Amino acid sequence: MSRLIKEKIVEQYAQTFRGVSDVAVVKAEGVGVKDMTTFRRTLRARGIRAMRVQNRLGKRAFAAAGLAGIDSLLVGPSTLIWGGGIVEIAKVLAEEGKTLKELEVRGGVSAGQVLSKDDVDALAKLPSREELIGMVVGRAMGQGGRIVAALRAPGGRIVSQVREIVKAAPGGEEALAADAPPADAAAEAPESTNNAGGAEEPPAPEKAAGE
Repeated sequence: MSRLIKEKIVEQYAQTFRGVSDVAVVKAEGVGVKDMTTFRRTLRARGIRAMRVQNRLGKRAFAAAGLAGIDSLLVGPSTLIWGGGIVEIAKVLAEEGKTLKELEVRGGVSAGQVLSKDDVDALAKLPSREELIGMVVGRAMGQGGRIVAALRAPGGRIVSQVREIVKAAPGGEEALAADAPPADAAAEAPESTNNAGGAEEPPAPEKAAGE
């Protein structure tokens, strides 16, 4: 390979991975062409990409792109997986690894920190972004219900305490009684309702003397 071609490859690597902070390194040697094509298609559907790199040229490019820590993982045939966060990448690799037995995760890099294979496997078990949002919303709604209940409870106690204070004050009993509706109002209401709109009953005629 000529020096010019090598420089072009390094330039391509540097341009592709510039600004990328989360990358996983896998060994895909032994994965068939058909399975690898399906694997790449699955990754693209999730916004994730895969590229097999030449280690010696890649090390030069990745140092310039801010992925210098990845050098220790570039041993033997190496395929880089990137796009999205490292947790999402780890989850996809864990799912695909169930069927692609030849796929071997070596580790990865996240925000300049080198991750081992065990680190990537552990990240795959974390909740996804959507699951975390659902957990936060659920807890916020539960907390809101507790806050409303807590606000209502003191309000009821305050009203009860105010009534006790008024009752204990001079003339408090009469004030509370005056504030309450009359006790006989309910008893009078049906009678006035039954007679409403009707003519008054005429008085009974007086009996004649001697009758």
